[in-house]
Amino acid sequence: MVLKKKSYISPILSFDFHLENYHKLLKKLKVENDLKQLGCLLKRSIDPSIQEVLETTDYEALVVTDSNREIVWADNGFKEMTGYAKDFAIGKRPTFLHGTNTSEATRDEIRQLLKEEKRFKAAITNYRKNGEEYQCQIDVLPLYDSENRLTHFLAMEREKKVA
Repeated sequence: MVLKKKSYISPILSFDFHLENYHKLLKKLKVENDLKQLGCLLKRSIDPSIQEVLETTDYEALVVTDSNREIVWADNGFKEMTGYAKDFAIGKRPTFLHGTNTSEATRDEIRQLLKEEKRFKAAITNYRKNGEEYQCQIDVLPLYDSENRLTHFLAMEREKKVA
């Protein structure tokens, strides 16, 4: 009698496959939750173009400011990135994250870009609650109401890893 050798899928390969799908599912669920909360905050449905941007952009934190640039909402990623509770940030301007090495030229550039009310990307030096400095990449979208008036800014943020 000849025994046939059985082939098995390596548990490690199987785990890698499932882990990749797991991370995709987590991202999808995070975006769906963020969109739901954003819709509640704005009291309107989110424009499909904004939905697509959130689905295709890799971000760690979302921050929404009103047209006066005061934070009105942040997602759970904000606390993970900065160390500050969402409730602490509400009512403050994002500048509370700035410090000694935050470039004044970059701050001026961002102020000017916000005045233009167009989508832009920038990188700025911010500081965590524990005082640690980090490079924050922001992708900012202006949000408009049904009458095309600016109501909010949505910032998708991620930490820029320094090599």
